[in-house]
Amino acid sequence: MAYLRGTQLRPPVAPAIYTPWRRIKHIFYGWDGSVWDVTDGRDGVFLMPEGIEGMGMPIIEQYTFDSPVVHGFEWEGWRASGRDVHWVIGIFEDSSEEWIQRKKDFWRIFHPGKTLRWEVVLPTNERYSITVRFKSDDTSVYSRDPVKLGWAIYGITGMCEQPFWEGETQSPIWYPQSDYDFFGGTGGPPFYIASAADITNATMSNPGDVEAFLRWELKGPFNTASVGLNGLTATVGNTSAGQTVVIDTDPRNLTATRDGVDIMASLGSFEFAPLPPGEDTTLSLTLDGTGSIQAFFTPLYFRSV
Repeated sequence: MAYLRGTQLRPPVAPAIYTPWRRIKHIFYGWDGSVWDVTDGRDGVFLMPEGIEGMGMPIIEQYTFDSPVVHGFEWEGWRASGRDVHWVIGIFEDSSEEWIQRKKDFWRIFHPGKTLRWEVVLPTNERYSITVRFKSDDTSVYSRDPVKLGWAIYGITGMCEQPFWEGETQSPIWYPQSDYDFFGGTGGPPFYIASAADITNATMSNPGDVEAFLRWELKGPFNTASVGLNGLTATVGNTSAGQTVVIDTDPRNLTATRDGVDIMASLGSFEFAPLPPGEDTTLSLTLDGTGSIQAFFTPLYFRSV
């Protein structure tokens, strides 16, 4: 980045609280459990507005087919192949010793073999996050002694194996019709929300931009239960009270367990449809018993802003 490699530039003198971001919060969650709010420099680390990349669209590959005997081409599909991010980070402290420690603590989260989580919080309280792996520090060049100044500016580039921004996890739950008591029902608390009213007509909506794979949690007791959508369902046999069946339909982590024991071979189906974006989808749910079915998924978005 020219901004970083131009040795004629002098580090800015930060005020006590540096606030280049006034309506958006940026938070880094390190692999080591540390949390860095880099919005305004309160922790001695701030995200400068110059050169930030990665909040927009991912890299898109378009697939087309053309024939030597037909004009034009035919569109066949697309995929998001990845995403790079880039930050310009300033680190400052009042003393040399404090700066050295702050620099060590912050740079610890950029381990090439581990990942960090970058979260963007909008003034509407919407939260978007993405997992980032360190790629480069843009070959940092120091034109002055950073230890003496208590200042340094770094350009950091990362890469995202999963290229979409993730929204907040959705987790609707359904109970059998006979268990539905609402304000005055004979069963008393708990009072279940409307989504539990009729498991046979259960629907879900994906507010994201792209399809999402569901993770199902089926809690006993029940004799049999089935989950799925778009004609692709899996059936689970007898499950006792206190037991939980977890089915992850993501093809990158396709698993089914009952209290941690693999039951994939007993499901009767190994194909699962993803939840399409932007529409209500009717689910295929059955539950013979008094347990519950809960679905978990994280909406995926092209952009955070």
